[in-house]
Amino acid sequence: MAIFLFVCSQLLLLALPILTIETKHASYMTYVITRDYFVAFKAPEYSIYNTSEKHLYYRIESKYDFQHNIKLVMYPSKKIVAKLRSQKQGKEFKAKISICNITSNQWSYGTIIQHRQWLHANYSIEWNEYHLSMITNIVSGTTRILDQSENDVLAQFYRRWFSLNYKYQLEVFSDRVPESIYLLGLAVVSRSDNG
Repeated sequence: MAIFLFVCSQLLLLALPILTIETKHASYMTYVITRDYFVAFKAPEYSIYNTSEKHLYYRIESKYDFQHNIKLVMYPSKKIVAKLRSQKQGKEFKAKISICNITSNQWSYGTIIQHRQWLHANYSIEWNEYHLSMITNIVSGTTRILDQSENDVLAQFYRRWFSLNYKYQLEVFSDRVPESIYLLGLAVVSRSDNG
């Protein structure tokens, strides 16, 4: 019993730095993301709605492929505003991302790389001179996207556990980077959820 309590206390101490990162302000945009029920031989697909789930803002779509290759489509225009193409490197996940500036119609590029951690999932996002971290707390299930230079939470998402299907909530706190980066991040983190 003493060993069990010791292990639990050590796990809590290791998880504490992740739990202490707090958001400094209320979200300015909240999305509800629903994952499609059955998708075989391709990456999961999602619909991104407002909080009432009546207005469709985006779709994350994929093609039949064994890699994790997706595109983010903005509605109602059906314009592709972001793409992600995975590159498996051993057990690590790495993907190239392409983000479209809707105003200038110019594309910029970056990467999402998984870093194996014992108590949390950790990803780094490099895009347009931004260095972001995406950290999932295994206790709360919340994933926070942080600006590494300021240790500021830009967005966070979590799975709604008591919904009948796979449903997530994304809270956006900053427009420093395009929200398409947050949506691609959610697709990467949730890709291993069973569904």
